[in-house]
Amino acid sequence: MPKRLDPPVYKNLAYVSEPITRCPPREKGRIRNLVEKMGKALADPPFHTRLYIPSLVTSPEVRDTMTAEHVYLLDRIRVVESNFMLVCADHTSFGIGGEVEMATSLGKPIIIFSREETLSRFLVGTPSNAVKAHLGKYYIQYREWRDLKPQIFEMVEKVLTELENATSSSGIPFTDVGKQLRKWRTKRKMSIEELADTTGLRPEHLTLLEKPFDTIREELAEYEDSDIDLGKIDFTQQQIEELSNIGLPALHKLAVALEVTLGTLLGETGGVGGASKVAQTQRRRVREIREENLQRRAAQFDITFRQYEALHKMLVDDILDQFAGTARERSRSLQIIGEKEFVDALAAIRNTRLR
Repeated sequence: MPKRLDPPVYKNLAYVSEPITRCPPREKGRIRNLVEKMGKALADPPFHTRLYIPSLVTSPEVRDTMTAEHVYLLDRIRVVESNFMLVCADHTSFGIGGEVEMATSLGKPIIIFSREETLSRFLVGTPSNAVKAHLGKYYIQYREWRDLKPQIFEMVEKVLTELENATSSSGIPFTDVGKQLRKWRTKRKMSIEELADTTGLRPEHLTLLEKPFDTIREELAEYEDSDIDLGKIDFTQQQIEELSNIGLPALHKLAVALEVTLGTLLGETGGVGGASKVAQTQRRRVREIREENLQRRAAQFDITFRQYEALHKMLVDDILDQFAGTARERSRSLQIIGEKEFVDALAAIRNTRLR
């Protein structure tokens, strides 16, 4: 009786970024075979690495009923879960660029390999490119699995050793950001559309930020079927943090629009941190915008340095001295220097009426 083989024990997950949509059918078959061999080889010690292969889960050929939004969500979840990314850059692909940027923003190491002699400098120039860091070249060039195998083994071993020695740290709590965002948006009686309009962010982005992770998991579970398993979706707290990955500029816009501090949206204890801090944030923002407006309007006139100084005092300093309270409508009305306001101020300085 043949000995029963135990299933492989996986310690790591690698996301495979591969050309899908515009890849010729024959090439898709070749790449699929290549990735299959890679998956079997990396499952063994000392790598213990499982591959997540989007073409087997979310591609139109295997799941054409899945919405584009849910494809993005599931693939992003798998990027967050992964320890590193393997990029097959044998053909031009918009999807690869997006996935690489996701991994880069999360600090995930990226191993790029290709049969091509030249690749996009934007792709290979990513700071998460582990090949550049360890081998001094931008990507691993290969012809077939036989010559790719030893190079991939070397790179994966280097990356896993590097990750093993790294210190794990927690980032911005996704649940706190989402809860705080919804709490303060509701308190300010703003709809998601109104907040998006105020900040310049997309409503869909804000909806995702506020959406509980359990809801996301339930939405994706609807695609489960007997033929293709989406796999378990069960994040650690740190992975939930990475899923939101909201940038600091966007977070700052939200804080100003909701009249709270950044610390409040990040879930800091101690609440808002005092109305004075909120007012200081708004005051600084109004100053920046009015100074930018003043420079743009002054450039349209023949203005001396002394006149500009006087205009700055009237239209920036004096206005901010009158800045009181933290009302959103007041701070918004003070942000722009209107044409009449500027012309009247310049006329007063020159002691004449401009026509």
